[in-house]
Amino acid sequence: MNKGKKEPPRLSGSPYVTDGVGKFNDELKILLTISKIRHYQKGQIIYMQGEKSKCFYFVGQGKVKLSIFSESGSEKIIAIQEDNTFFGESAAFDRYSHFYTAIALEESDIHVIDIDEAENMIRAYPEISFLIITTIIRRLRLLGLQVKDLSFLDAQKKVAHVLLRLMHEVGERGSEGMLIKKRITHEDLANITGLSRVTVTNVLNHLNRLKLITKGRLKYTIIDPEKLESLLEVKE
Repeated sequence: MNKGKKEPPRLSGSPYVTDGVGKFNDELKILLTISKIRHYQKGQIIYMQGEKSKCFYFVGQGKVKLSIFSESGSEKIIAIQEDNTFFGESAAFDRYSHFYTAIALEESDIHVIDIDEAENMIRAYPEISFLIITTIIRRLRLLGLQVKDLSFLDAQKKVAHVLLRLMHEVGERGSEGMLIKKRITHEDLANITGLSRVTVTNVLNHLNRLKLITKGRLKYTIIDPEKLESLLEVKE
């Protein structure tokens, strides 16, 4: 019997969405036969919140940020879409305006899928609907977790929770702990958590002093995941 430390449970809902296809590769191939590929440069806007759309998108290669902007210009990052993920599908299917702004974070090849053609394809191949349902459910879960974080966690817990989610989703084991090998700034963490940049910096410095994390240039290492996770426990 293994008496070593138990691995912490996998946390879902990382802001990095890395695979929206799962087991539906055959259905994806069928759906993408009606798509058109567009190339976007880093920083190029794919669509703006408030715009109406008759298409949705699939990241063939690259990275796309989905954000909500307030009238004052402040930003809340909802998700960072990477290869093999859909976005913009909700506005396309319900014919309402986009709730988010989508911006390419690097040079990206994006499949653009016309909604009318997609609906005809789904009628011909009903199994494609399971692919669409899977990606929508993933986003609903992500939004639910973000609402929970914003509503019930204090600043330290919000930052700790995001770091743990990133660790489980995109972390790699290194010599000092679990390395989050994603270029993520203090501003990015602020936009994900809904906190100010100054508050995020203060929390990161505090976690660093506690020897729970180390900070590199745009990268973080989780030294002690169990202790970091213990910060999320509710005190009676």
